[in-house]
Amino acid sequence: MEQGLHTGNTSYYGARPAYRQQGGHFFLFYLEDEQHWIDSRYFYGASLFSKLVNEMDGYCLDDHNNWSFYNGSVLTYSEMLTSKCSKIENVCCQEIKLSSSNSEVKTGNHSFYGEESKDSLGDYKAIGMNNGRFIYQKTNHNRFLEYGDRYWLVSSGVGRTSGHIHHPRGSVCPEHIEKEWQISDKNEDGQWVWKEDPELKITCVKQMNDMKPKLMSDTTSPVAQPYTQIDPVEQATTSSAGAVVFGCISMLLLSMMIAFFARRFYRAWGRGSHGKQLLFETMDIE
Repeated sequence: MEQGLHTGNTSYYGARPAYRQQGGHFFLFYLEDEQHWIDSRYFYGASLFSKLVNEMDGYCLDDHNNWSFYNGSVLTYSEMLTSKCSKIENVCCQEIKLSSSNSEVKTGNHSFYGEESKDSLGDYKAIGMNNGRFIYQKTNHNRFLEYGDRYWLVSSGVGRTSGHIHHPRGSVCPEHIEKEWQISDKNEDGQWVWKEDPELKITCVKQMNDMKPKLMSDTTSPVAQPYTQIDPVEQATTSSAGAVVFGCISMLLLSMMIAFFARRFYRAWGRGSHGKQLLFETMDIE
């Protein structure tokens, strides 16, 4: 589980720096009551539905890596989970190349690559960020490589739910992925499916440390391929955040109502009203 790059800016929570995912919705912060670092999809201090826990109380998040993640309902330690101070332009390439020696392979009349998948190969440049990772666009083409929910996808638009090249994992940099890249293809039943291409590789063309990518707002979630739809990963929706906002507004309105009627009660009492008369004057009932 990789959440990508987070930025701290000048935010603090629990007397320690707090971080927000660049171009995404996740937060990392120190939970003072529990004395450990956690993540949240909602806001600083929200410990409900946390998926990552770092059991250490140091001031800096990268002081010690003792990360665990929730695998279903069980908190599982993983030495593969790490955090360190870095900038994405110093970690990932901003110009990459997608290529495969299978792009010209044919078996009889059938090509290993379909037209859409083949057109998705080529040179890409970083144009922004989403979910803590770069969004790439193919030079002079309507093709985009972006990270959705735990997987990478090349499609004809940012935030699409179908595409042409796909990887089911979540590396921060696509050029660090060496295996399991897949392309869209039709099976014997004429249905679009993902087909693995062991020769598909992403290589670094150029790394420009002086380029500052703009943040892209999150549009939609998951990704699949041209006609093969990948079942979306179930995740917490924004309805939970909406419920929190609604609850806060309701409490505010209730407090205002209580203050209003308390003031009317006090005035009626001061005028000598008692019993039913006190109630009627408080509620403004004739």
